[in-house]
Amino acid sequence: MKLDFSRSLFLAGLTIVLVGLQSSNSMAIPLFARKYHVSCFRCHTVPPVLNDFGRRFQINGYQLPGTDEAQPIWAQEPLSLSFVFYPSFVSAHTVTTVGNNKTTSDQSTFEPSGLDLFTAGTIAKHLSYFLAAPIGINGPGQYSPSIETMSIMFNNLAGPDGQSNLNFRFGRYRLWNTFPNNTSLVESADYLIYDYDPAQGSLLIAEPQWAASVYGFLPQLMDGLRYEAAISDGTDGGDPLKTNQATFLMLEQTEYVDNAPFRLGVYYYGGKELTSGGAPDKLARTGFAVEANDPWTKRFDLSFQYMSATDDNIGGVKQTMNGGFVGLNVLLVPEKLFVYGRYDFTKVKETSEKQNQYTGGIRYHFAPNVGAYAELSFLDDNTPAALTDTKTTLSTLGVMVGF
Repeated sequence: MKLDFSRSLFLAGLTIVLVGLQSSNSMAIPLFARKYHVSCFRCHTVPPVLNDFGRRFQINGYQLPGTDEAQPIWAQEPLSLSFVFYPSFVSAHTVTTVGNNKTTSDQSTFEPSGLDLFTAGTIAKHLSYFLAAPIGINGPGQYSPSIETMSIMFNNLAGPDGQSNLNFRFGRYRLWNTFPNNTSLVESADYLIYDYDPAQGSLLIAEPQWAASVYGFLPQLMDGLRYEAAISDGTDGGDPLKTNQATFLMLEQTEYVDNAPFRLGVYYYGGKELTSGGAPDKLARTGFAVEANDPWTKRFDLSFQYMSATDDNIGGVKQTMNGGFVGLNVLLVPEKLFVYGRYDFTKVKETSEKQNQYTGGIRYHFAPNVGAYAELSFLDDNTPAALTDTKTTLSTLGVMVGF
């Protein structure tokens, strides 16, 4: 009965989204689209997934590729400020088995999800900034702003202006892995490999963290080599680098096949931190990523990532995890209607814990900055050594509005 309810909710969500096919377009477009008088789809395959132009725009300090603007933000019009609002309705059904005992729970809730504020732009030639400040929930009816990311970028320090061969940034930000959390089309289910954190410390590869890095884009190498090298103090900041420090290295090569990008990336994130119990832990995260766009219809985007993780002191013993994900985004109606799916998996060697997660969804954009989605996710978390198994089904309906 519970699964039938989840399926019914999901089908209802599809109906709501498809009814929106009759809605008219709105011309309202947020932040960068307003500034440069283009559609949001100039930089996004489907928001928030970046296309190649969007990646170049991002790495060029949020300036058009080939340019290095000198006009400060306070002299520009319109105001470089944008908001994103994304309320949702979530139904969760959980079955937990411990030994021979099985329990179930159900919960349905409206998730306000808060209101995110974004501002970015140039301060002077070769100098730009980015800031994201979500207004989150403190308690029932209580909201307050926080700083999620804020960074200063020194752009185009070598080579022609706008080519982004060499840049430097400092502050709190997400490292440029090939598939960061905030550019995933899946809304309700995080990447399992990024959620893996046995030490419960502050070194989390996918989360915004205090760091300094050099990065750039080399269009001279094939169809573009992207790189970043960073030193991180973790997500909290303020911890002594002697006990809390990670190094991040990333290379990502792009090659076009009949005007369809194919990408191969490799990365390393490793260092030392204190566990939640105060003991030191040395960790390493290494992996590779592949993204392929089909060269025929230009409507299929296939992604894959594999990661190996090691920690040398989890409860006094070494622990290793291997996992990854494979995903597919399909443009049924470009700039309008999209379907997507992803399979995530992890396995911890020492505990025999296995996680398998399946997610599928559909999204329709009434306008470039206004969309609605329906999503269904199933997670199976099994630990034979502890005789536990938890199965969770999430049904989600949501909307997102940027202005």
